[in-house]
Amino acid sequence: MSMTATQKSLTYVVLFVAVLCVLLPMAVMVSVSLQTPSTVNPLGLPQDPQWSNYSEAFRTGNLLPYFLNSLIVLVMTTSVAIFVAVLAAYGLHHGQRYKSGAVSTFFLMGLILPVFSGTIPVFLLMREMGLLNTHMGLSLVQIASGLALPIFLYVNFLKTVPSEIEEAAWVDGCGPWRIFLKIVFPLTLPITATCIIVVAIASWNDFFNPLVFLSSPDMRTLPVGLMAFKSQYNTNWPQMFAGASLVALPIIILYTFVQRFIIKGLVGGAVKG
Repeated sequence: MSMTATQKSLTYVVLFVAVLCVLLPMAVMVSVSLQTPSTVNPLGLPQDPQWSNYSEAFRTGNLLPYFLNSLIVLVMTTSVAIFVAVLAAYGLHHGQRYKSGAVSTFFLMGLILPVFSGTIPVFLLMREMGLLNTHMGLSLVQIASGLALPIFLYVNFLKTVPSEIEEAAWVDGCGPWRIFLKIVFPLTLPITATCIIVVAIASWNDFFNPLVFLSSPDMRTLPVGLMAFKSQYNTNWPQMFAGASLVALPIIILYTFVQRFIIKGLVGGAVKG
């Protein structure tokens, strides 16, 4: 059914407001990052852009070690989370219906329950395992808290894969691992790109878990490292916003390269057949 002119106009208005809600905070962040501490105006444009704020933020904020720490945690979290999620989804997809349904419900509870509700027992568990103040411990926490959505997306995407493809591979003598690695996993690349960006954004922007589980300044990630620009009596807002812009830049670049796969993966997993 075709859309009327009024419906199209309303759609464009809604899309324009949505884009404005996304771009306006970014514009304010960049604008403040180019101003001076004495003339900060979030709603105004910088009269004399201070591009040196970025180099000063990188130098005085000691962002390079924080960047490397965030990158290490991001790589470990994303790679392990995607590996575990696709295997779990493949098992749930082919498991017995009543058992896989119960396990899927258990995983989906991760989308409902607040992550902060398990902080204390997780902290005690990490302490007993000797994983506090380590990147591996932080990655394990992020993996456990971020598995629900990738598993949900993978399970729904695998429902769109025709079963005849796997049956033909069985007839040809392929085992389950070969079917998964050679046939099923390559078909999941669109939804894998979606899961990568979802997990990567959550890991890169995570502030609470690094604050709780990393006590050493040498182990801090970028979101926690930005707190160095804020003191009890003074805050250098331009340099803080410049640092925030530098923190957001890698994720923006990553999203730019994989956005077409994200849309393809979400659409492919939403329609059966």
